[in-house]
Amino acid sequence: MELSFDLNALDVSVFVVDVEDRAKFRIFGMNAAAERETGSLSASFAGRLFEECFEPAMAHILVERYTKCVRTRKAFQFEELGSLVSDEQWYRTTLSPCLDPAGNVCRIMAISQNITAIKRVQFEMKEFAFTDALTGLANRRAFDEAIADAGAEAGYTGRSFSMVVADLNGLKRINDTLGHRVGDDVIRLVGASLQKALKSNETIARVGGDEFYLLLRETTRNALDDRLVRLRETIESIPPLAEYNEPITISAGGAVWNPGDDAYEVLATADAEMYIDKTPSAR
Repeated sequence: MELSFDLNALDVSVFVVDVEDRAKFRIFGMNAAAERETGSLSASFAGRLFEECFEPAMAHILVERYTKCVRTRKAFQFEELGSLVSDEQWYRTTLSPCLDPAGNVCRIMAISQNITAIKRVQFEMKEFAFTDALTGLANRRAFDEAIADAGAEAGYTGRSFSMVVADLNGLKRINDTLGHRVGDDVIRLVGASLQKALKSNETIARVGGDEFYLLLRETTRNALDDRLVRLRETIESIPPLAEYNEPITISAGGAVWNPGDDAYEVLATADAEMYIDKTPSAR
């Protein structure tokens, strides 16, 4: 039984491309949904090679993808951020090969779905999952991911980094005497001040209560010690609040991670140093 149908009946964009010798790809046409998505008529692309329709960089990417489809004779899918009309949109595209009687790929159908709305929801969910609700900083899950990324980067660069545990002093006293609203204000203020003291490639996370984790790019113990001093001074320089006019201070400890180290053992060392730094009166 021979199956045939009108591609214009599909509500997703379909591009049909003919495969020519020596990895040349000539656009046969596109359906009505693709015309709506691109804002162009099928006739404006039909009969033209990729190199005649797109900028060199884009044409090169398309040739690589379609060549993979020809070589493997299998369908494959990818997602990309593109701009077909005006603003950038996310698309999920499946390249599906059509075989001739000899088993060679003679034509490829590209089925492309606009998934911008899905990506937006995924992004918002990830932001929610990786963000501390009180401060807007990263949370523990995001910090773990930052450590993993820094470790992977170090696999190529061999460059060390540092981890710091910082704890707000006297929060219980603030909560007990002035209430949790003031305590929350102080936590937010400390978090924002620490974040401003970081470099662009560093990370701070609030991991619970009055505790913060920091990933710093200091590679030596001396540099880390100097940085810890500056971080403490940053917090001590915060102007008094109307509701709380006592100095705000933190205790902080840190440790340097070197390639091959267990990241969480280094973090535990930083945590132990933080408790050594914390004076009995500040606990």
